[in-house]
Amino acid sequence: MTAPGSGTADQLDRATGRGGRDTGQHPPEQRTDHPDGDADAGPASRAEVSGRRADRWGWFGVAAITAAVAATWAPQLALPFGDNHVGRIFARHGLHLRNLQEKGLIGSSFSADWSPYSNQAYAHHPPLLNMLDVVFGLLPGSGAYEILIGPFLLGLLMVPAAAALLRAFAIAWIPTLVAVAAMVATGFFWLYSPLMFDMGLILALSATIVALRKRTDPPRWLVVCACVTALLTTLASWPGIALAAVLGLWLLVARRLDRVTVAVGASMVLGVLVSLAFIVGVSGMADLSSQTEFRTAGGGFTTRQFLVRQRDYATELLPDWYLVGFPIAAIAGLLVRRTRFFLLVTLTFVGFWVIGLNNGSFIHDYWAYPVLIPGVVAMGALLDVITRRIPRPAAASAGIAAGIGLSVAFGAIAFGPTARDYVYEPADGGRLVDAYPPGPQQERAWVMNISTARWVAYYWDLPPATMNPDLLPKAQPDDLVLFRTDLRPEWVPESVPVVDAEGRYGLLRVADIRSALPTAN
Repeated sequence: MTAPGSGTADQLDRATGRGGRDTGQHPPEQRTDHPDGDADAGPASRAEVSGRRADRWGWFGVAAITAAVAATWAPQLALPFGDNHVGRIFARHGLHLRNLQEKGLIGSSFSADWSPYSNQAYAHHPPLLNMLDVVFGLLPGSGAYEILIGPFLLGLLMVPAAAALLRAFAIAWIPTLVAVAAMVATGFFWLYSPLMFDMGLILALSATIVALRKRTDPPRWLVVCACVTALLTTLASWPGIALAAVLGLWLLVARRLDRVTVAVGASMVLGVLVSLAFIVGVSGMADLSSQTEFRTAGGGFTTRQFLVRQRDYATELLPDWYLVGFPIAAIAGLLVRRTRFFLLVTLTFVGFWVIGLNNGSFIHDYWAYPVLIPGVVAMGALLDVITRRIPRPAAASAGIAAGIGLSVAFGAIAFGPTARDYVYEPADGGRLVDAYPPGPQQERAWVMNISTARWVAYYWDLPPATMNPDLLPKAQPDDLVLFRTDLRPEWVPESVPVVDAEGRYGLLRVADIRSALPTAN
């Protein structure tokens, strides 16, 4: 995942002493009319030409990494919603979009209606993804891809945004590419960056803020990018709002009050106001307060159970080399003045997000996802320190070797057990439910050993309910029940015929269950 020729960035970094950032302040005698940097060009001009060449190769490497990720994600757009986090969360947005199209903006509570799963509108998060649902819902056809394409594009944004942030911190190209490839080669990124789509926007906003802090008179395009990313980040998530506030203050300290800080700050305020209007206007403060209380104090687990759960999540989703390298990289990044403040802020936020909202992080294995933000910066800082202290040929060789190794690790995630267990096998349930309509008089989407069956509600357009012996007499004979074939409840006899099965998911008829139960005969 490294770009050929990236070693020229180290040459430029060593020539300028600024990590590849040319100030453009050359004496008149060093200027040149030779854009290709021929023998008559001065040393400063040759460094500038070398820097442009390094940037071209560097961004080519970033594009190659982004394309590799996109190629492995593309097949998921054709999958149905299923029994995984993607299915549970994005099926809710599928219900939002369907209700918006059927009931209109007001009738759907501004696209927050997710009936029949629940009669209470869901607006606990800022509305960016709801807005994207509306936009991509205009595409032809109907299906999961309309809901997934927006988060997947924002997930892809993480790659160029992380590279832009590292370059804004004056990290050379070789460590930049290796650090970004290391982020990509984790299960955390491959599985959950579309789900946690705000990370790309947070990284992009961070990159523009760092660049604006360094430029006295920034170009208009950079200010516009900062304003757009500030608006979108504060429309994306609660972490986006929190980190945008800190980054905005950081910019204000560096620039004081000027046209740049006013424009960026106004964009942030606008995003926050729109988000609060959506959340409070639809859900109300009481619902929002109860959700906050649940995330912080809703669990009945001990400290030991919490730590064991976090360890299990980390070892399942992060490779051993990342778990070993991240603490070392974090220390190195805190020692580097350029990255110290940003790492302090993001590491503190991750600690609060995981420990402060401990019930959320206990329930969800993806909850600690913001760790990838300080992770990529820390890795870049550590690798930059190392590559500046070894010979250039050795740095280039090490970068190529790391790129090959990370490519193999990435392939093992995208085409191995991780993809099978977390993505493709859970989609079998959605494929099965989509192929079989519910019974003609069925009033509930009956499930057994299925967690958070929003995706079943999406396909059958019925409120889900867990089937048990007490509810069995209340169901209609032709009602279908979805269950995990590997987790068949003890009260359901093995003799009950399966209507059909897909992978580890099967369908049963209520009449067949009743016939097989001794008490029903």
